[in-house]
Amino acid sequence: MRDADAPEDDRDAEVPDVGDDLAPDGRAIRAERRRTERREAILIAARRVFRDKGYHQASVHDIIDDARIARGTFYLYFASKQEVFSQLVDEFLRLIRTQVRRISLEPGADAPLDQLRANFRRVVATVIEHDDLATIILRDPISFDEESRARVNHFFEQVLNMIEDALRVGQGLRLVRQCDVHMVAVTALGGLRLALVHMLMAHGDDPAIRARERAFGQAEGVADELMAFFLRGMTPPPSSVS
Repeated sequence: MRDADAPEDDRDAEVPDVGDDLAPDGRAIRAERRRTERREAILIAARRVFRDKGYHQASVHDIIDDARIARGTFYLYFASKQEVFSQLVDEFLRLIRTQVRRISLEPGADAPLDQLRANFRRVVATVIEHDDLATIILRDPISFDEESRARVNHFFEQVLNMIEDALRVGQGLRLVRQCDVHMVAVTALGGLRLALVHMLMAHGDDPAIRARERAFGQAEGVADELMAFFLRGMTPPPSSVS
């Protein structure tokens, strides 16, 4: 899908040096590195623009201005702002996936509960580290066009699958009771999304909102409370029941 404000031609584009691609020496490697750097610069600029303006208000022109590139250069790498956003969402999903590690029962491995807690903490820390994109995905759902809404929905479908897989593993380890895995995963995802929204608000720029959401200010505390809630709900540990 080509963006509505795409140029009629790409005369202002940076034309790749074909000779670099065909050169037998290091020029091809340098050319590829330059292309990778330009593409990454566009993605970094897009994250800033989406964060500051919101997805709906952001335009390709805004991204071009922030990245300080020619309009044609943008269209060498992306066809539209939807394509840029799709790439950012895919990258965010990849980052989340890399933080969730399979529970190991190998000799010398940490206790399963400790490994699970570490997974929660890494995911929450990743959301904070990439709060620009996380804010758009979690807090700005009504602003998406149809294509980008479908991409975000796909993102959450993948997260839902990850939660379902984790529940099945937990059942196998007897950490999780027998339940309707899909129903519980849907409920957990809903709670997780809202909790992360409040956590992002606690790390935002508004002092009044930060004060109101101070309980969500410590990422590890949020991760530990979420894990405890998902495992036990509101039930106290057996040792504390009178």
